[in-house]
Amino acid sequence: MRWLTNRIKIWIDGAAADAVAKAMPKPEPKVSLPALDILVEKHGYGRTLQEKVPVAADGSPIPWYTYPAVEFFGQLDARGLRIFEFGCGNSSLFWAHKGAEVFAVEHDRAWFEKMSAMSVRLRQLVLRESAADYARAIADAGDEFDIIIIDGAWRNECARAALPHLRKGGCIILDNSDWYIDVAEFLRTREFLQIDFSGFGPINNYCWTTSLLVPATCVLNAHLNHPRPIGGVEVGKGATW
Repeated sequence: MRWLTNRIKIWIDGAAADAVAKAMPKPEPKVSLPALDILVEKHGYGRTLQEKVPVAADGSPIPWYTYPAVEFFGQLDARGLRIFEFGCGNSSLFWAHKGAEVFAVEHDRAWFEKMSAMSVRLRQLVLRESAADYARAIADAGDEFDIIIIDGAWRNECARAALPHLRKGGCIILDNSDWYIDVAEFLRTREFLQIDFSGFGPINNYCWTTSLLVPATCVLNAHLNHPRPIGGVEVGKGATW
């Protein structure tokens, strides 16, 4: 009988040990420090939080796009490109520093005055405080543009105003396309192929989507789903700025 008693004791001790192990909190998975270094140091996320404006690790201005989009556009040679931007900011400076001829419109007077002092490289920066005047600023600038950026106020109106002034073969950049579902859908119905860059970007603590829309009659266009970036913010249809 002693062997049976010993076996029961071993079984009870083992079960108790299992119960204790299950009750103990599991250690948190270790965060990959190299991954954080890439975001905070190499992309400049730490510096942009300190300065409260979108900047690269070296302090140079970058657009308030997602980092995948910033990387893509950063490797482009923008010399000779004619760009119109709805909504000015560090993106305007970024494109101007890359050699583009930049025209921009702003709706906020205080921000316009601040940017005016920093935008000596811009071809033109105008203030338009109503939706109609803001959208019409691209027509007032004259001629056609290689890139039109929709990243400010009244984006539905701007998308419609942009199309007649886009040069053949030109493209459109739409930021926050995961929020502005109506704007993205409108452009896709005009035979633009939407290429999404989702992920983290400067300042924000969530992910979002910056989209490049290129003119194309492509079979993929009818099969695309609206972007939902991992870690993003769910926003309903018809978001407003």
